[in-house]
Amino acid sequence: ASLMYWVAKDAGLDTKAPVNHDFASIPEINKQFGVSIYSNNKQQNLYITNNTDKEITSHFEYSDNKLKLAFLKEVK
Repeated sequence: ASLMYWVAKDAGLDTKAPVNHDFASIPEINKQFGVSIYSNNKQQNLYITNNTDKEITSHFEYSDNKLKLAFLKEVK
């Protein structure tokens, strides 16, 4: 969730994370992007909204023990 929050904010998407998770260290993620989520508690969800006029696709890639994520704007 923290990686998704970071990448979505970097992509300029509207994001809302009501509960931070900056008290725990997450390797390679700055504490300002720490997000806590819990599926049964709406206050602890992560919300990402497409505020652009283009379709957005999330692209996850895992290789060599590394996870990469990108939000890509679809060009038609």
